Amino acid sequence: MQHPLNQLLLPIAAAVVNLLVFLWKMGPRRPVVYAAIKSAAFALFTVTMLTYGVVPTQAAQHIALPAMRFVSGVLEVVWWLLSAAAVSSVVRAYYAVGLSLRQHRFTLDVIATLLYAGAAMAITTDVLDIPLKGVLATSGALAIVLGLALQSTLSDLFSGLLINATSPYRVGDAVTLDDSTEGEVVEITWRATHIAKTNRDTIVVPNSVIAKSRIINRSVPAGAHATVAKFDAFTKFRPSDVVRALELAIDTCVGIANHPTPTIATTLVGRRTTRYEITFFPTGQRSSIEVLNRFYDAAHRHMESFSALIEPFDTAVGGGESALTYRLIEGIGVFGTLSRMQRVQLAAALVRRELTPGHVILAAGEMSRAITIIAHGIVGATSQRGDADDIVRFGPREYFGESGPIAGVTSYVSFVARTYVIAYELPRGVVASLLKQHSDVAHALAARLAARERKGQALMHPVHEAEFSRNGLIDWIYHRIKSMHHSQA
Repeated sequence: MQHPLNQLLLPIAAAVVNLLVFLWKMGPRRPVVYAAIKSAAFALFTVTMLTYGVVPTQAAQHIALPAMRFVSGVLEVVWWLLSAAAVSSVVRAYYAVGLSLRQHRFTLDVIATLLYAGAAMAITTDVLDIPLKGVLATSGALAIVLGLALQSTLSDLFSGLLINATSPYRVGDAVTLDDSTEGEVVEITWRATHIAKTNRDTIVVPNSVIAKSRIINRSVPAGAHATVAKFDAFTKFRPSDVVRALELAIDTCVGIANHPTPTIATTLVGRRTTRYEITFFPTGQRSSIEVLNRFYDAAHRHMESFSALIEPFDTAVGGGESALTYRLIEGIGVFGTLSRMQRVQLAAALVRRELTPGHVILAAGEMSRAITIIAHGIVGATSQRGDADDIVRFGPREYFGESGPIAGVTSYVSFVARTYVIAYELPRGVVASLLKQHSDVAHALAARLAARERKGQALMHPVHEAEFSRNGLIDWIYHRIKSMHHSQA
């Protein structure tokens, strides 16, 4: 006589196959195939169960034999769990097809939890035949105790659900919180959001804290986002002069876009300082931090030029023009090794020039006969290929044209005044005398020229004799200086 359990061998075999399929890890690269195999195996399991009279939505109380009743109940429990797993894998495959699996990881966790919670409720009511109201009533006190004990965790959990539902940010977005925490969102979990900073530190912020914070999402909408700079100036400077200096600073930075037009607003007037807020858009692939640093440097230099023109005095070097020229020499790093008296002598040798916008100071292919130092205004260096954009722009306390006097190399670019410019020229003869006496200044000027070439700011004609290794161009320029100036001694 055939044993009654033999009738359930095929459903049992189908259940074992499903368990093996669900335990089998195909890998994250084939979620659709994996979901299809799971769904097919689950469909086969469902058909075999219904064929042999095992209905998952009905309790097995009508079966007389205890062994068959137990096995049928186990099969129904397995069916409900496998149904939740199958639906979860289909949902995961759906997000994987849309290439948004990483961004919706939290959503997938919530869906999976709801599916398994629903399966547990179905097992309780349909398989075990236990009234749900009774279960909820008896577990009410326990739920209150757990709720009080896990108040902080539950707050983070529900905040995470709210964040996921409203989507103020997603994985991969660059965000800034109101406590100045900023970085890229790398993960959103049940409890917290993980933010990676630019220094590669990871900040774990509880979801309940983020839900109460002001969030700036710098990735939405897509496209360029404005950079905001704040600048404080002493109240002794007229706001119109400060705004003009900031406008010149914006024009000095090559990495700031002309459209949309940068804006400058006076936001706070205090007893000692006035605050200005500057909004602009970086161009191309330039980082906002890089452009911001350049802007602040240019802003301070232009403010110093206004201050020097308004109050140029220094009792040690005289007043008026001599004080202004001394400040220019003192502000150039390559002259830092000179004594005060030597810097005063260089300042006295400077020749003043006033240039109108559009004036060509040095054309491409010409050899400069002086080092030009800018006191006020902006000078642009334009490639001889006829590019519309400047390679680099020069502002106050910056110099150019040194390749001619120090190395005898012609200019690769044209230097054009972009605004009204006050410049001072250090004649070639003075430079030659300086280089004969101070080899350290020659080294500094050579390093400065080579640094500009390495940055892609080619300001002098290419030197084919130089080996462009790490120090090849510097060595070539220094030997060129030595051969030019020391041979004339």
